[in-house]
Amino acid sequence: MRLKHLRVAALVATFTVASSALAGELTRDAAIGGAIGGALGGAIGAEVAGKEGAVVGAGVGAAAGAAIATKDDGDHHHDGKREVILVPVVEEHHSGRFCPPGQAKKGRC
Repeated sequence: MRLKHLRVAALVATFTVASSALAGELTRDAAIGGAIGGALGGAIGAEVAGKEGAVVGAGVGAAAGAAIATKDDGDHHHDGKREVILVPVVEEHHSGRFCPPGQAKKGRC
């Protein structure tokens, strides 16, 4: 029975590696890590606690495998610097009469 679980784990890992070949680097790493971790966690969980252990082990193993495989490179979109956008103020010339909001938005006053 133990050999069957390890064969399934190896099969899942093989298909994940093959299917993630076209994905981006982060996606590929997460898929490979999650598949290997899930397969190993499921196999170990099945040996320790049966069906329920396999389910829990696969979930925990997949999460841990994906977390380990995808390291943080520190390449963040924002590097702590705030961007300041200056918007020029347009002075409006009022002729002293009332202009309804809809007409003002259209620039007809």
